[in-house]
Amino acid sequence: MEDVKIWEEVLKEAKKHCSDDVVSTWIKPLQMVEVRGDLITLQAPNKFYKNWVEEKYLDTLKKIFNEGLSIDADVLIITGDAPKAQAVSQIASPSAAVADYKIPASSNLNRDYIFENFVVGSSNQFSHAACLAVSEGHFQKYNPLFIYGGVGLGKTHLMQAAGNRIMERFPKLKVLYITSETFTNEMIQSLKTKKMDEFRSKYRNIDMLLFDDVQFLAGKQRSTEEFFYTFNTLYESQKQIILTSDKTPSEIPELEERMRSRFAWGLIADIQAPSTEEKAAIIMKRADIMNLKLSDELGIFLAENIKTENIRELIGALVRLSAYASFHNEPLSIALARKSLDKFLVRKDKMVTEENIIDAVTGYFNVKMSDLKSKKRTKSISLPRQVAMYILRSKLNISLQEVGELFGGRDHSTVLHSVQSIEKKCRDDKEIQEIIATLEKSLYS
Repeated sequence: MEDVKIWEEVLKEAKKHCSDDVVSTWIKPLQMVEVRGDLITLQAPNKFYKNWVEEKYLDTLKKIFNEGLSIDADVLIITGDAPKAQAVSQIASPSAAVADYKIPASSNLNRDYIFENFVVGSSNQFSHAACLAVSEGHFQKYNPLFIYGGVGLGKTHLMQAAGNRIMERFPKLKVLYITSETFTNEMIQSLKTKKMDEFRSKYRNIDMLLFDDVQFLAGKQRSTEEFFYTFNTLYESQKQIILTSDKTPSEIPELEERMRSRFAWGLIADIQAPSTEEKAAIIMKRADIMNLKLSDELGIFLAENIKTENIRELIGALVRLSAYASFHNEPLSIALARKSLDKFLVRKDKMVTEENIIDAVTGYFNVKMSDLKSKKRTKSISLPRQVAMYILRSKLNISLQEVGELFGGRDHSTVLHSVQSIEKKCRDDKEIQEIIATLEKSLYS
């Protein structure tokens, strides 16, 4: 069996033993180097990956090869300059991944935004897979491709990665990246100078349009009108359109219904906030690109303690740490991170009180404490009540009876049920996980 096919089987088997998050973040980035005799050699993107996989998942990999695939061999994980077989993962060395191709300045593409330096995990794997499919040139399969998610989660990176891959594979195609703000400003200038024909020609005679932050068109009647006809022209000509937004089409206020319906013609994919493991992988990946020697301990510390899910802010904190170390001629360390990134880090030494927790929960859900004490059982009240009880128990370790007294004298069995309900949801429900994480961070910031 060829190495590529073997690895495909490994990934299938891995999903039987590990979560999708673990497979995407830690197993998939490995590469098969060779199968020789009784030794299977895998290559990790960097030392951080190698150490993490060896500690957490090496036994699982051995079991997959030995029992799942009936390959009686040991598993060795390496890094560095060892010879590589054909890559079978989507993450490789960033410098080796960029081919020698020219990007026309008119495309507005950033060459740093490529698939090879994008860390894939459960939070973004759907959007990543869709952009990869588009980058193969299958322009009508997912058209338009609408990617939505919070600020700084990688939407622009993925969109431009698809554009860069198209330019690499099909250099004669015309690709254009533009933000809605730039589109609007250019249109206004073209109106003033009576050059609307040139404006329309620029946007309607391309093969791939990458349109960032489309939500900002909402409420701008003339801009929306121009984009509507541009969209129609490109779509009818079977040209690819990729759009990004911070919301789904149906959630964008003041967006015309005809635009909403067109955005839904193709595929709508989301990007969620990264997990702590994904944040660690992103930090170590960026450290590699910046040629920083970041220890595993420091990488994990930053992932666990930097109080943001915004990837740009995450990388900004790493740049600040690097600059601080260089300026003061000090080695990168946890102590230096605490000193230089004080405003970025969660303050775990802060004393948290019952009042802090209740204020955080009521503020987040926009409810009153009197509502939480009441007998109301609607979801808009019961969920905040359960979340508050859960955090009070987990952070302050006060008794069930004491928690019950805070919420109108509820008995301990009611509190226990609420706490256990949130504990269960924290294992299965990503939305609840994010709510709890956000509230806990707010308590220590």
